[in-house]
This record gives sequence, C-alpha cells and structure tokens, in this order.
Amino acid sequence: MRRLLPIHTLLVLLCLGLIAGCAPGRVDEVRDDRETADGSRSFTDSIDDQRLRGRIIGHILNDPELQDRSHINVTVFNGVVLLTGEVRSRDPARALARFAEAQDATRRVHNELVVADLSSVMARSRDNVMQSSARTRIRLLTEPEGFDHRRVLARAERRRLYLLGSVTRAEGEAITEAVRRISGVREVVRLFDYRD
Repeated sequence: MRRLLPIHTLLVLLCLGLIAGCAPGRVDEVRDDRETADGSRSFTDSIDDQRLRGRIIGHILNDPELQDRSHINVTVFNGVVLLTGEVRSRDPARALARFAEAQDATRRVHNELVVADLSSVMARSRDNVMQSSARTRIRLLTEPEGFDHRRVLARAERRRLYLLGSVTRAEGEAITEAVRRISGVREVVRLFDYRD
C-alpha cells in the first residue's frame, strides 16, 4: 500500500496542474513573438520592437477594462503593431490602439481586436496549430531565390492568418500561396512592407 501512495500523489498533482492550466486569467494571453529577426534588421531594431511590445503589454496590464475578460495578443515587427483577440467593449480597444500609435517606435498599428466573448481553449489551440503550420511552411520555402524566412512573421487569430514582414511582391505571393490552404484558415491577411 505504501508503494502506491507516491504514484497516487503524483497523479493527483498532475491532475491539479492540468486543471490549473485551464483556469482563465485576467489577461488570458500575452504571447512572446521573438521570431522577428531578419538579415537586414539590426539587433537594435529587434530590441526596439521588444521594448515597444513591452510598453503596450504594460498598458494592458495596468488597464482594468482591458484586463476584464480580455484575450489580447500583441505582435510587433519593424515597428508595425498588430493587436488581435477579444475585448468586452470597443472603447478600451480603441484607447489601446491610440496608445500604441502614440509610441515613438510605432510605424503603423493594425487593430484587429473584436468585441466578443472570449475564444475557447479549443479555438485557441486550433489557431496555434495553424500558426505553427504557417511558420513551418514559410521556413521551408525555397522560392523565390534568396528568400529569408526570418523576414516574415505569422500570427493566427480567430481562423485568420496574419502575415507581417519585409518582402518582395514575389515573396509575398509565394508565402500566401504556401499558407492559404492550411486546414482551418478562413482568411489570409497580408500586412507586408514591400521592398520593391
């Protein structure tokens, strides 16, 4: 009987850990997108993006309206800010976008926040799978010649696949073609900065 106690205890702790992992937080998710470096970006550019993202996340964490039943993702690439997720009302989402626009390092803000109930764990898991699939397909692209996958970032939210980065038009078309047939993707939204 004593030999079963440690195994039984371990199983109980494992179950409690799984249950705790499913509990919603005040800000459900703040993701870290560090796949933003490309050959033409300096280390300082990457740091600037991370600082900008940190200021925006700090604003979210200090705003009770944004914390209350919100799921907000902040993605930054070359000073382009993408806000995705769900909020309870439009006004705090607009205020967040204005805050992001007012930052010195911001070049452009895409406010894709929607007023809706929080997405389910299943929906977020589906988005994560789509996002991983897109990033894998982008990494595997060999055409057009000279394409560097590190100049592109993919973010999936509510079955939309957002593409950010610095690409040529040919690269943008190749990337879009590579990811548009991923299972579950309803729409591909290109937010590229074109280099040609």
